[in-house]
Amino acid sequence: MVLHSNLKRVGWPMKLPRKFFPHYARYETKIKSAPIEGTPKRIVIISDTHIAKGGIFNPEMFKKGIEEILRIKDVDYIIHLGDLTHDGTYLNYEYALDCIKPIRNEKFHIIPGNHDSRNVGHLLFEEFFGGRGFEIEDNDLYILGIDSSIPDLDPGRIGMRILEKVHEIFLNKPDKIKIFCFHHQLIPIPLTGRERSAIIDGGNTIQMILDSKVDLVLNGHRHISNVYSCTNGNGELVIFNSGTLSCNKTRYRELFTYTILEIFQKAVVFNTKKLYNDEIIERGRYINRVFSSNSTIAEKELILKLIHIANTHFSSGNFLEKKYKNAIKQINAINADLVIHSGDVTDSNKFTEFKDALVRLKEIKHPKVIIPGNNDLRTIGWEIFPKMIGPLEPYFENDKVRVLGINSVDMSLINGNIGRKRMQETVKLFKESPKNKINIVAFYHNLIPHPKTKFDSMLSDSGNVLKFFTDLESNIHFILTGNDHISFSLQVEDTIISSCGTLSSKDVLDLEGNTFNVINCYKNGAVEIEKYLIDTNQTELIGQYWIGNLSSE
Repeated sequence: MVLHSNLKRVGWPMKLPRKFFPHYARYETKIKSAPIEGTPKRIVIISDTHIAKGGIFNPEMFKKGIEEILRIKDVDYIIHLGDLTHDGTYLNYEYALDCIKPIRNEKFHIIPGNHDSRNVGHLLFEEFFGGRGFEIEDNDLYILGIDSSIPDLDPGRIGMRILEKVHEIFLNKPDKIKIFCFHHQLIPIPLTGRERSAIIDGGNTIQMILDSKVDLVLNGHRHISNVYSCTNGNGELVIFNSGTLSCNKTRYRELFTYTILEIFQKAVVFNTKKLYNDEIIERGRYINRVFSSNSTIAEKELILKLIHIANTHFSSGNFLEKKYKNAIKQINAINADLVIHSGDVTDSNKFTEFKDALVRLKEIKHPKVIIPGNNDLRTIGWEIFPKMIGPLEPYFENDKVRVLGINSVDMSLINGNIGRKRMQETVKLFKESPKNKINIVAFYHNLIPHPKTKFDSMLSDSGNVLKFFTDLESNIHFILTGNDHISFSLQVEDTIISSCGTLSSKDVLDLEGNTFNVINCYKNGAVEIEKYLIDTNQTELIGQYWIGNLSSE
């Protein structure tokens, strides 16, 4: 069975069932008409063919995939997301050009991957394809493909100058669906092992994409297909990762795939075909959905107010005592239900620092949940923290909220780890709990890239953690982290991921200085996250979200 036969069988246009839309709960009261209407744009996505003379390339699967793609009806474009070749050598390219000859026409567009840029292959790519990027523009779409590879290295980079230029380009396309293509993954992908070799400026790239109101990001690189829907409250961003068409380095059970992307006015649908067993994975997501509440702020009923802090760094050198005292006055003046501290209580886990922390943290009048960070557990902190601060993995519950703190510090890993067992236990806890409270997971390390930081500070198993914890059935509303010393939030699927800045450390990345976050949750499901500026005693809204009507749970 080829994929276009399946599309004919299910029939288009159609209304996708709710299971295809994890964000549907946020919008079901606002969307009355079917999201799937009209004739779609149809794009075939392939990636990571790794063409070479040798065992890494699977010519049988490649041939089968190309033959099926040629039989798909009404294809507007074919996009290859990189790693056409395995070694980037001249012989690789000569062989690859012969292999793709059947689909290399005016509809075919390609960008290089990290393997294409090996052995000075980026120069060969330019010679054979006339450049290392592409632009597609028609009445409905604007698609930009760029080179994210760094010659002879596995990680990628886009760069500030390119980001500024791309931002300006996308802003000038306000009436079109905007698609951004590059090889490396933008956010962590599950079932790919240790998180690595992404674009190192992923945080800045996400910020640019959100600011530019890009609708869809297409990546390859990790050899497994995956889709996430994200928002910062100003519209939906769909991020899709393509699997490998013909590389024998496959991930888990997916093996060899290509994807047909159907683009409608309000939604996108991905049909990923598994060549090995002819199975089809169908996924749908909304696009161009703008956050909107039927009520004004004044009419919303506040049910939970949280204060999120991190990086107090109690010490004799890095700690800013005056900032801390001002922050405590501001925190205590807020009628909050709970304060969550996401790690780095101390600067270097000395006994004197923990003694100081014990005294100073008592100045916070609200109930507290405190999680350790890297600096707290370098050496003797593993023994001192539980004795003087509290459990390494605290749990808090009242009539409004459940909070599970996870110790993500691993002495053998710089970037920390959650682990499969704790992931499963965490999901089981919240999944089996009554759905009448807001559920929060808090740990120290980053789960997604943040602006002004490098991707290499990511939690080592962030791909699996992100997938597990944002699954609709996990019932986790918030994930709070603190490692990067900067305030940033993004909703991935139905889970809000939020990081706060530094409360009282000299290590500040926010231009406004030391900060903490205030999270307001309303009964109708609306959420607002504000960054509180300690120096000016003012707040700045950094995200508006929707987690569903809690009164109906």
